[in-house]
Amino acid sequence: MQSLRLVIRYLIRQPRRSILTMLTFAVATFIFTVLAAIPSSIDMILQKTAETLRVYSYNADGRYIGVPARNCREIEKIPGVVVCNPMVVLRATYQSASEIVQAFALDADKVATMYPDYNLSREVLDEFSSNRTAAVAGRLLMRKHGWKVGDVVTLRGDSNRLTIKFKMVGEIPADNYPNFFMFRRDYLVEAEKAIGISEDRHPAGFLVTRVDSAADLPSVIHQIDATFHNSDYETASMTESEAVSGLLSTVGDIRGIISAISAVIALTIFLIAANAMSMMVRDRLLDVAVLRALGFNPGYVARLLLGECAMIGAAGGALGCVVAVWQFGSGTTLRAVLESAGYLTVTWTAALEALIAAIAISLLSAAIPVLGAMRVTPADAFRKTI
Repeated sequence: MQSLRLVIRYLIRQPRRSILTMLTFAVATFIFTVLAAIPSSIDMILQKTAETLRVYSYNADGRYIGVPARNCREIEKIPGVVVCNPMVVLRATYQSASEIVQAFALDADKVATMYPDYNLSREVLDEFSSNRTAAVAGRLLMRKHGWKVGDVVTLRGDSNRLTIKFKMVGEIPADNYPNFFMFRRDYLVEAEKAIGISEDRHPAGFLVTRVDSAADLPSVIHQIDATFHNSDYETASMTESEAVSGLLSTVGDIRGIISAISAVIALTIFLIAANAMSMMVRDRLLDVAVLRALGFNPGYVARLLLGECAMIGAAGGALGCVVAVWQFGSGTTLRAVLESAGYLTVTWTAALEALIAAIAISLLSAAIPVLGAMRVTPADAFRKTI
């Protein structure tokens, strides 16, 4: 307890330096926590998609070419297939061109069978089936735009030629796709016909197939691709997890990029902390000399100095972690990385790891200055400070 009081007294003797060093650790820990949460959030997404029984079928010539919605009729004849739903992608805007909403139009009567893991209530499903203007969105998308159940939302597409109004009938409670926006395909077909766009000119972006069991996945994938082999619309089918992984591959090695940035941040804060700690230890030379002259052993004095450094790192790190969890603990969008699938969640586990890293860096950065101070005799310390 006496040691702790001494450490706190040392800290408040130079409040400006202590606060600035603490804030440096807080900012670095905040950035480090958020960056470290990106790979873990991606792992969480891949883990959840790996548990589904859905198969995604894209055009074999390119993901963005599209496939006819009518191909679902052939897919549903394959043994092991429960349902097939064409997903028509509408890249729309909300109130401004920067507010992009990736909306998906699908057949309303197949939603309950296709997405049981979305945990949509029977009331929401009934409203979605009976109201052609109905739409459902994930919680992050709802929160981002301030939407509430019952609101009328207007989206614009096709260079603002297409304007569609939706009634938000529900929020997707599951975390699988918190940026997901789902509406009825027949409503989109009707709206596009009104501006001269036929259904054939806007095919489904991909077909989603739900199978009966995990054992059926390999055979169904093979059968789908074999069914449309040598046709005008050959398919490349894969599991939902593989489809999400494919999105990641389009932006490069995310883990490598994040690891490199985190290493740079750690090195930068280490150098800044080392400079701050060396100045702090230099200012403590007189105190070190006095304690040594009074008979305190070098180990005890070194623990006091290291404790001061650790307290600065812990306080700054804790502040950065708390702000990171407060800001991103309930999730935020990662649309630039994974479109509607991407979201970031900072957990307390990730924050604790960042806090430990901050304390470790504070101790490592102080180790050399403290060892140097312990080598100085009390007489030499008095000469340097007087």
